[in-house]
Amino acid sequence: MKRPNRALLALLPVLALLLLVVLMAATPPTPPPATKVADLPPLETPTVEVLPTATPSPSPIPEPTLTPTLARREFLESFDVKTAPTSFLPGRGPVLPGELVYSGRRIDFYVGRGTFSADQVRDLAVKIEYALGYLQRRFDVQLTDRVSIGFYNPALAPTSDTRGIAYTHDRTNIRLFYGPNDDTYKALVIATHELAHALQAEAYGREEQGRSDLVLLEGLATWISGEYWLSLSDSPSFQARARELYQAGYRGNLAALAGIADSMAAYEMWAGFVEYLARTYGWDKFNALYANGRGRAPGSANYRGIYGKSFQELYTEWYATLR
Repeated sequence: MKRPNRALLALLPVLALLLLVVLMAATPPTPPPATKVADLPPLETPTVEVLPTATPSPSPIPEPTLTPTLARREFLESFDVKTAPTSFLPGRGPVLPGELVYSGRRIDFYVGRGTFSADQVRDLAVKIEYALGYLQRRFDVQLTDRVSIGFYNPALAPTSDTRGIAYTHDRTNIRLFYGPNDDTYKALVIATHELAHALQAEAYGREEQGRSDLVLLEGLATWISGEYWLSLSDSPSFQARARELYQAGYRGNLAALAGIADSMAAYEMWAGFVEYLARTYGWDKFNALYANGRGRAPGSANYRGIYGKSFQELYTEWYATLR
């Protein structure tokens, strides 16, 4: 029998080891046991930062319509105070007789006896504050000091037909004279007219206000009242209203209207004249005329010095546009 080769026998262990390595490399590893869904940690819901919603800016306050309509009065009366201008004047207005019932952004309101109730005055106060925003935008003048308004019985008025007085020589205070059953809307309109006097004093100065021509003083205040005043006659403009009055017989000496019983008609004619001067010759000339008044006498301002024409020549020129 042939004996095995000793060299070959010595290699057998090495070959066996190499074969084992090859087999292990060819055999796929045993996969780990499957993980059950129940064994997984719960998924965390991601935290979502919700951005704060921006506060919407309020829409601009709508200007009252310039179209005459029976709904104009309702428009001027109905609004939400939240939509009104947000300007605020600190402090307190002049102290007036009666009870302080409301302090608005720019006006303090008082009420005496024998006039509107405190609740009626509070309701009017919100409307008057809103109206002041309209007046300031229309005349492009802002109050810089608080104003006070007081409501009192008509028996306390200086004359039987006085419904409003604005005292502007120092800090402005306004007195309105109405009975408990009077129309609160008309009181609102008169309040706008008296507040217009406060804006005049703000624009031209208190001393200048004290010596302004009556035609300009009351005509401009009525014009500043704008839609509020026009709502009483439902006229589309002061020129249209002046044309109605002119054709109804309100003509001749424009200054003489100061003595007629219907003061509202006089104020409306003067407002039409003021508007005519401002639109025809510009506000710069009108402002110079107003600020350099020579006294309350109607027609006494320096019309010729500013316009090169007399008061009579100017209102005659204006009358020609009303025919």
